[in-house]
Amino acid sequence: MTDTDQMVGVTADGLVEIRCGCKAKSLGLEDPFAGWFLTEDGQRLVQMAQQVDAVYEEFNLARYMHTSSLLIKFAVQFDQMVFLGAGFDCRALWLNGLKDGLIRVYEVDTQAKLDQKLQEFKRHGVVVPEWNRHLVCDLRGDNLGALLQGVGMDSTKPTLVLAEGLFFYLPADVTLRVLDPHWLKLVAGSVVLFDCWSDARVKGLNKRVMEKTGRELFQQFPFIVKPEKLSDGLERLGYSRVQVTPLRNISEHYYQRTLEDEFPASWYVVEATV
Repeated sequence: MTDTDQMVGVTADGLVEIRCGCKAKSLGLEDPFAGWFLTEDGQRLVQMAQQVDAVYEEFNLARYMHTSSLLIKFAVQFDQMVFLGAGFDCRALWLNGLKDGLIRVYEVDTQAKLDQKLQEFKRHGVVVPEWNRHLVCDLRGDNLGALLQGVGMDSTKPTLVLAEGLFFYLPADVTLRVLDPHWLKLVAGSVVLFDCWSDARVKGLNKRVMEKTGRELFQQFPFIVKPEKLSDGLERLGYSRVQVTPLRNISEHYYQRTLEDEFPASWYVVEATV
């Protein structure tokens, strides 16, 4: 594992750190598991992230609130979901619509991250239910579609795939493969939820992270990150309907104020239907 891979892994620690903070509470966000995963690495990551990106905390929290609302909405439509790069996301165990076990949730991440997560569950006496399955996968090389089928995913049924805060850490060719609905064997009616950054945001934040750590962290997205270009690119991959929403708009909905992002029109949440 490279130093950059380790830094990417710690981003999950940073996200639980902010989900335990005052701004999360002001939004009414109560993640009952987040406090179990607080680390010094996560604290340092958040401190650096806030220095290089003024909207890091607000935008990430708003994204989490928004995707949570979509998971609740889609819970009546799907009986299987896949969370890519799940990190310390425990919504399968506490979010309304998921926690009752009527939906099978497959959480995908690295061996190290899943071990860390499951060790904390064990330490706190949590028995992971049969319908919440954890799958080790390296998206850069493993055949995720085959692995998911091997642990019970039914490729004949529509699936909800969540890739939250993932694609700006993956090489563009890997992101393109993951987004290809044929790669995950997604049938008509399946939905992929993800967020992505423009080149300007990637390059601007990479420059600042390089100054602080000596390495770049973020990867470019395979399509031009503008609503019409995203829609065109995803439709060419086989999606029938694409909805693109600026994260700034989502954030302003939750905070009821304008948030000044140094990289305007650079971060979008996408809902793509096969």
